[in-house]
Amino acid sequence: MSRIVPVKSGIPLKVDSSSVISRRTSLGLLAFAALAVELPALAQSARGWLGLELALADKGVLVKRVLRGSPADKVQMKTGDLVLRANGEAMANPRALITATQKAGPGGTLTLDVLRAEQNVVVKVEVEAHPGQLEVLRRDKVGTFAASWKGVTAAQGEFSDIKQLRGKVVLLDFWASWCSACRAMAPVLNALSDEYGAQGLRVVGLTDDTEEDALAAVRKQKIKYAVGATTSVDTIKDYFVSALPTFFLIDRKGVIRGVQLGETSRDAFEPTLKKLLAEAS
Repeated sequence: MSRIVPVKSGIPLKVDSSSVISRRTSLGLLAFAALAVELPALAQSARGWLGLELALADKGVLVKRVLRGSPADKVQMKTGDLVLRANGEAMANPRALITATQKAGPGGTLTLDVLRAEQNVVVKVEVEAHPGQLEVLRRDKVGTFAASWKGVTAAQGEFSDIKQLRGKVVLLDFWASWCSACRAMAPVLNALSDEYGAQGLRVVGLTDDTEEDALAAVRKQKIKYAVGATTSVDTIKDYFVSALPTFFLIDRKGVIRGVQLGETSRDAFEPTLKKLLAEAS
């Protein structure tokens, strides 16, 4: 089983009826108040899932984001929807909608009264069992263009954005110097960079550590590949990173073709890497 390090913090943020993702202020990784994210160690196949990032609103519950491939996406719920009631019960906060989802359970149906662009809409959505953190990330990101990087300082290697790397296959690693699983992955990433670099692979590690902390980790761990520091919260949110390390395999056109979570072996990367490296630019 892959080892995954949750985001650190002194302030736990509950994201559904039983799981918690921690947040470390200096890291900036976001634990979304949503039905979309949970730690794999706490995953329960019987847990209901809609695939929404939620926020408090003056009235009802605001949909901040709808995950691709989720139950909510399948019924075309939209960012900006305001959920007023679920199965006739008023929704005062995100917790209320989470509770209603768990009450309905996988296979159950929620009838949502939604205010959308000042129009009242009724949406019926079938609750699914939570597919697990990795599958959520795959559904949401695989097949989409990798988002531009914001706030990144090149601590090692020359790059400023993913667009600079078009024409290359990119193995993108979100990591942190304090993350034990991330440290364990450095030799694996070094080996992949050494073996496939001449064929067009570029390994890039992004962290929101300071440049000084990132460079100290580079020296201590003997990291050979490119490293970017001071990565912005916006970039981490764009990639929906909620645990470390998180990896994205990006093709020569800039499209995400695979994701991995946690400490794992090179065997988890190589089949997709070899396929992407064999593709024409």
